[in-house]
This record gives sequence, structure tokens and C-alpha cells, in this order.
Amino acid sequence: MATTRPVRVHKFGGTSVATADRIRRVVQLVQAEPETVRRVVVVSALGGVTDQLLGCIDAALARTGGHRATIETLRQRHQEVLEALVLPEERTALEAQLNAHWQALTELLDGLYLLRECTPRTRDAILSFGERLAAPLVAAAFRAAGSAAIALEATELVRTDDTFGEANVDFATTHRLIRERFAAIPEDQVVVVTGFIGATPEGVTTTLGRSGSDYTATILGAALEAELVVIWTDVDGVMSADPRLVPEAFVLPHLSYREAAEMAYFGAKVLHPRTMEPLQAKKIPLRIRNTLRPEAPGTLITADAPPPPWYARAVTAIRDIAVLMLEGAGMLGTPGISGRAFLALAEQKINVLLVSQASSEQSLCLGVRAADAEAALETLRRTFAFELETGRIRRIYVVPECATVSVVGDRMRHQPGLAGRMFSALGQANVNVLAIAQGAAETNISAVIAQRDTQRAVQALHETFILRTMRAHLFLIGVGVIGKTLLDMLARQIPHLQAEEGLELRLAGLATAERMLWQPAGIPWNEARERLQAEGEPMDLDRLVQLLTTERPRRLVVVDATASEEVARRYPELLTAGVAVVTPNKRANTLPYAFYQRLREVARERRVPYRYETTVGAGLPVIATLQDLLLAGDKVQRIEGVFSGTLAYLFNQMAEGVPFSEAVRAAREAGYTEPDPRDDLSGEDVARKLLILARELGLPVERSDVTVQPLVPSELRSVSLEEFLERLSDWDAHWQEQIEKARQQGQRLHYIGRIEDGRLAVNVQAVGPDSPFYNLQGTDNLIAFTTTYYCRTPLVVRGPGAGPQVTAAGILSDLRRALEQMR
Repeated sequence: MATTRPVRVHKFGGTSVATADRIRRVVQLVQAEPETVRRVVVVSALGGVTDQLLGCIDAALARTGGHRATIETLRQRHQEVLEALVLPEERTALEAQLNAHWQALTELLDGLYLLRECTPRTRDAILSFGERLAAPLVAAAFRAAGSAAIALEATELVRTDDTFGEANVDFATTHRLIRERFAAIPEDQVVVVTGFIGATPEGVTTTLGRSGSDYTATILGAALEAELVVIWTDVDGVMSADPRLVPEAFVLPHLSYREAAEMAYFGAKVLHPRTMEPLQAKKIPLRIRNTLRPEAPGTLITADAPPPPWYARAVTAIRDIAVLMLEGAGMLGTPGISGRAFLALAEQKINVLLVSQASSEQSLCLGVRAADAEAALETLRRTFAFELETGRIRRIYVVPECATVSVVGDRMRHQPGLAGRMFSALGQANVNVLAIAQGAAETNISAVIAQRDTQRAVQALHETFILRTMRAHLFLIGVGVIGKTLLDMLARQIPHLQAEEGLELRLAGLATAERMLWQPAGIPWNEARERLQAEGEPMDLDRLVQLLTTERPRRLVVVDATASEEVARRYPELLTAGVAVVTPNKRANTLPYAFYQRLREVARERRVPYRYETTVGAGLPVIATLQDLLLAGDKVQRIEGVFSGTLAYLFNQMAEGVPFSEAVRAAREAGYTEPDPRDDLSGEDVARKLLILARELGLPVERSDVTVQPLVPSELRSVSLEEFLERLSDWDAHWQEQIEKARQQGQRLHYIGRIEDGRLAVNVQAVGPDSPFYNLQGTDNLIAFTTTYYCRTPLVVRGPGAGPQVTAAGILSDLRRALEQMR
């Protein structure tokens, strides 16, 4: 072509030219280009003008007379811009040019008022005035800033057919016209071209459809063999997802043409699918930039792009979709069903966005715009009237209020398992997939879902495919000593979990016996208790379970740090809804065996984590060790252990000569016992732990099958706590005698639980130096597994079995394992 300077085409949208100040910024941005570059500028109508012109059409057709008032408002707005930007010596001529446009526009609208009809041709003519009014103002602003500039109407340059509203471009003729016209313009002049519009060979004005100004810019870029096309808009670039749906969405620095086109087709509104087409043959790069933040690099779109860290580049969504379903056994093996459906819809100018067919050929799914649903349904029923009458097609119906979510990326080609990962992510987010489709190029996977699930679906897919971090939510029931310790521990660990493990854990809420707070968007960890008191509502377990099961965010884990049977009985509901449960609460696993079986079945069938390691050994891996032994095929012959850190402390103190009553008081003051020490001394806690382990072994046992030797004297079981503590010293002599008797025989007393030959017993035993229990100190627990593999020397798990720190640490460990299972 004749031009010798490299060409750069800049397109500015309506927000970029909305005011005189914005237009001045446009001039500055273009003038910042090197003088060696030929500058071409494509402009849209001033911000909001196209919508106002559409309103004028509606007002004229309705004969309200409002169209004239709107025209006057628009005239005044453009006049203010003219007076702010245009050199005094140019104003008269430019006002005359604009007045001619206002006159023509008014006549067209008055014609609609009289005829009460607006043809597509007339509609295009009216809408073209937005750009035709803007371009001369922008060109004048360049001249006022010292740059030679000329305004051109694209009706001179872009030749189209007469498909009004979304005209098709004759590229050969258009390229010739552009080159010829530009050859006659000095290369140092800024050429300002109207976007959005073109003309038929007869000179009739047409429009190019949505994002038509972007299309104009790339058409010009291709014809002029530009080195770069820049689309200036009001966002920093193409985002990895819609930021209104995904706050963590980020600007993509580089895309390929194919990726950008897929994203545009499947809902990314920054671009139109056609925008890249003119540039691809000549591999002309396209950059998206922000007029208000020109320092931002934006998004560069080229033939090829550097691969992203993972296979996908972005997640998109199209709302307001309807799904047409054709079903019938007679469709099997019948050729032409799909073709007839497509042809019939095409004749009605109904675009099919997505198609999916069952391999059995007994159903066909077509996605269309919601606005086309009724017309599409009527068309298909008419087309297949014979098949419906004969029963070959059983029914044709519409599934309304749907959306399409898509994962896009060049690296997705030939990569196995991505569809499975997509289904898994949507399933974990509690999103049902109605249909799925994948393009032959394998650069996208799309799923049709209920529209109400759009945000959850996009967030789940963005997290899975783009961020490569895992977001999870925790709800804590019980903010006592253990609950508080867990909150403090998590507040310290959260930065590590995010930095080292890619885990973003949010506190979705917490509850006590009195109050509850549900905020799935997240509560600051260090403000949790204060927020519960200030913003919480009265505790209502039924309502809480409803919130947790019906409004749950993706990957929700409930941590039950209570000892409540009422809460434990709700675990099956939570697990059924996909809510994971982590708990130190022994109640659920020690309720009647039928409940225990149902609980385990629900967790297994729903594949939802249910973790309860801390029910037996606090932070000690007792249950995990037992499960690993069984998984390895080992046969457990005997389990015996000191399961209570509280009672271990008590007997260790008495072995040192401390009286029974003083040892109990010391344990209570140290926080080792429950507020009423009888809860520990009864042996019930150890009995429950033994029952849990027995059931892990597969024994169908109940609490009544455990024989227990309580440490509470029978006459003190029903008295008040104060009286109990006062009279406890009456038993000092008894225990001193027992301790001394054991010592004389070289033994020590411990409170031991045992499972052997299907029998479960908890009692005080005297053990000698050859026993692993003999040297236990402090609050240590010790559990010994005698098995086929460990028959001569038992496998021993030993460590602190009581205390909020170790219990909270055990809960945190269970929590991390549950979250890993939910990845």
C-alpha cells in the first residue's frame, strides 16, 4: 500500500468520549504516539447516546412526543462539548455540519411518529447519528490541540450487504476503498473514523451490530496492514472472569486470537467474536487498554500467546439461555434430526449457541437465547409435527432460566481429565449440569446450568482452573476452651496455609449455645468472637442446619467443638448436603449402632469427609493408626490403653503420694477435668472412646456392651458438686491403700480400657515394669495395638491426651485432611 509510516489504529468507546475532558484525554493518548507512526482513530458515539437514540425510536413509535425532548437534550450536550473543545474559528462551520445531522435525525423520527413503524433500515439510519456526531467533534479536538486531523464517515469506507442491524462486510471492496481513501490523506494527519456503521453499494447506511466500533477498528487495521490495533475502554483489559462474579478475577496479560474469540463468544463482553477476524490472516496484534488508566499494560492478543501456568486461561458465562430438549426413542438411528432442527431454526434467524446429543441418540439438547425460546419451540414443534404425532419424538420442551459456563484455553487441547475436573468442581459447588459440550478445537468446555447457580459455578471453575488455589469455608459450633484455641491457632496459621499450600480458608460463621452468626463471605479470624456477640442472632439449630445445607458456599466444613448430642444427631443432614464434618464430639459415634451405620453410609455414599480423630486421642493419631492397620490387612487381636489424660494425671499424682481428693482438685484447677469432675471419674468418657474403636473394628456393639468401673463412690453420684468436693477426702485412705498395695508388688495403678475377643472393659489395673503403661507420666495417653503383624511387641501410640492445645491441633490436622479430600 502507499503508506510508508507504520499504522496504529486506536478505537475509543463511548465512555472514553463521554465528556469534553475525556475527549481531551483521548487526544493526549494518541498524541503520545511517536511522530513516525500514522495515527488512525475510531470513535463510538458519546457515552449513552446510542441508548438515548433507541429511546427516541420507542418514544416516536409510542407517539409520546418525547423524542423531540431527547433530541434537544442531545443537541445541548453536543453543543457544550463543541464549545469546550473546538477552536473559535471552526465553530460556525462545525455547528452547521452538526445541525444538518440534527435536522435529518429529527425528520426520521418524525416519520416514525407518523407511520408508527420502524424498519430495520430506518433503525440503522437513526442509530448511525451517534457516531456521525461524535467523529467531527473529536477531529476538531485534535486540531485544537495542534494536530492536523480529518473526520471520515465509515459509510465511505466499509461496504456491507443490507442485513440491517448486523451487516456483513464485503472485505475485498472495503479494503480497496480504505486504501484508496487513505492514499489521498497526508500521513501526518490524524484520521478520525466513525465506528459501528457502514453502507451498502447503493449508499444505504447500515450498522455492524454489538461492538461494531471494535469491528470497524480491526477492519481498518487489516486494510492498512497496521502494526497494532488498540481498543481503549473503561477496564484494564480482558479479565480471567467477570469481576462482578469473581472478585479475584485478574487482567490476562496475553491471549491468542482463538482464546479471545472463544471468550468473546461465551460471554466476555470486552470483545465481540468477530473483532479478531480481520486481523488473524495478517497476524496483526490487538491490545485492550483502559483510557482512565493508560499506565496499565492491558491485554495483548496475538496469533499465539505464552502458555498460562495451567491449561485454562479464563472462565466465562452467558446468562439468559434457554435449553430446547427433543426426546424420543424413535430418534434412534433416524438420520437428519439434528440437521432439520438447525435448518428450521436458521430459517427463523434463531442462533443455536450450544448443542449436545446423547450417545443413545434418544435426546437432543439445543441452547438458544432466552428471548428466542418460544419462537424456537414453536418452530421445532412445527418442523417435527409428524414425529410428535407418531410418537417417534415423545416431546419437545423448553428448560428456561439457564446459563452457559465455559472454561477456555489453548492448552486444553489433547489434555485428558479436564472435563472430569470441571464436573468435580461444579459438583463440589452443588451445581447441577444440564448439558455439556466441547468444540472440535478443544479450546473450551461448556456446561449448561441453572441460571441461579451462575456465580457459584464461575467462582468454582475460576478457583479450580485459574487461581489454582483452593478456597474453603469453615463453620465452628462451640466456642469454649477448645473452640477458642482453634480460632487462635487458625488466625496464626492462615497466612502459612495460603502461601505454602494454596489454601484460602474463610470463617463462614460460628455458634454457641446462645448465639449464631452466618456470614459466608467471611469473618476476620481475630474478630470472630466479638462479631458473634455484636452481630449474631439467637441460636436456632434448625435454622442453622437449614442455612448450612441450602445456602452453603463451596467446600464447607462444620467443626463441632461441643459435646452436644443434639448437634451430633444433625450430622447426617449435613453430610447429605455435601457439608463436611470435623469433630472431637464423641456423641455421634457412640449413639445407637443403627445411627452410627447410617452416618457412615451417608459419608461414604456422598463422598463427603467425616473426620473424628480427636474423639479418642485428642491430637494423637489413634484412629488413623487403626485404620491403616486394617487397610493393610492386619488382624487386630487386642487394643488396650490409657485413654483419659485426666485420669492418667490423677493416678500419676497419687503415685507421687498426693491424696485422691487433692489430685482431683488439682486436675480441676489445671483445666484437665470437666467442670464437674464426676463426668471424668465416671469412666463414661473412656467407655465412649473404647466404643468408637470397637466400631472401627467392625464390632456392632452398643454402650451397654462396655463394662465400666467408675471412680465415683456410689453415695456421691447424686449429691451437689460442692458436697461432692467436700466429701471426696473420705476416699483418700481407700486409694492410698490401693496405691501402696500395688507399690509393694512393684506395680502401678492405671485406668485402662481393653478390647479383646469382642469384649469391652474399662477398669483400674495394676501394671508392672514390663507393661508399656508402667512409666506413663503427666497427662499422657498410651494406646497399644496387638495384631497379627505386631504380635510380639504391640504397636504403641503415646502422647498428651488432654488439653486444648493438642486437641485443637488434632482438629486442625483433621480439617486439613478433610480439605485435601475435597480438592
